Amino acid sequence: MLNITRISVPTPYTVGPVNSYLIKNRPFTLVDPGPDTDEAKKALVKGLYSFGVSLAEIDRVVITHSHTDHSGLARWIGDAAGAAVYVHKLEVRKLQPDYDYYQERMPFFKEAGMPESLLTEIMDDKDPVAKPLLPSSNVIEVSGGESLEFEGGALEILHLPGHSGGHVCLYDRQGGRFLSGDFILAHITPNPVMEADHSDFSSRIPALAQYLEGLDRLKAIDLSVILPGHGNIIEKCPETVLKAQKHHFMRLENICSVLAGGSLSVYQVMRVLYPSISGFKAYLGISEVFAHLDLLVDMNRVTRVKVSGVSFYSVVD
Repeated sequence: MLNITRISVPTPYTVGPVNSYLIKNRPFTLVDPGPDTDEAKKALVKGLYSFGVSLAEIDRVVITHSHTDHSGLARWIGDAAGAAVYVHKLEVRKLQPDYDYYQERMPFFKEAGMPESLLTEIMDDKDPVAKPLLPSSNVIEVSGGESLEFEGGALEILHLPGHSGGHVCLYDRQGGRFLSGDFILAHITPNPVMEADHSDFSSRIPALAQYLEGLDRLKAIDLSVILPGHGNIIEKCPETVLKAQKHHFMRLENICSVLAGGSLSVYQVMRVLYPSISGFKAYLGISEVFAHLDLLVDMNRVTRVKVSGVSFYSVVD
């Protein structure tokens, strides 16, 4: 049986602390170590010590996805402990020094019909934490379907995109425990983040479609408990999955209602739904609207017409 323990690691973000999980079976493995801040390092080392493990004893680090609050300390641990860092192959390029997060999304900002003032506002809303990077060596790329073996058990790696294109979760089949990263949380519904398709950077990944497919996969898995990347442990697993599905189904209907009044751009829809958000939150709002509209277009419930590079959407009669 796997001995999985939780360490709360502080972040400077409104989402609050990240849950880092130590699997205290050989080889010792840490899932989502937290952001690269001095406060996070101290909390992580203290948490490990409380479970009788030193940083130097960590053999493996698993990153569920590349977002700063989850992946930031992977390089530090890799260098300090010589730990192997496991990450999905689609997340690797995002954790390189030359990766420009917003530049990759610039065509989508234009397509959304965003005013220049909002784009400047988003670009000026800087991340308070340094960009996360992978170690220079001992990085192991995964695709999903692999198994991490331990003394006393195993964790299956599941590729469940939507919140991020290379998001992975870990499943302890023997104990029915599911380490979900940001795929599913108790208190909020993860944002289907706008991202370029790695095979065609002019196109977006179908983030919401991927996410809903992942929720269907999760319903078919025998779960006793979900260990999320933020917030409390989830014991009501089927209810939480259903809640996430209902949230997005309702949002699809809300957006159709907004479009009932006429043809609108992504930015205009976002402003109806979120009239006062700004900075990075506005970027997340644009991401969410794009994800839902992309799915509505695929469902033939909404049509899309481009005018001078800006997409306008209308409800199908």
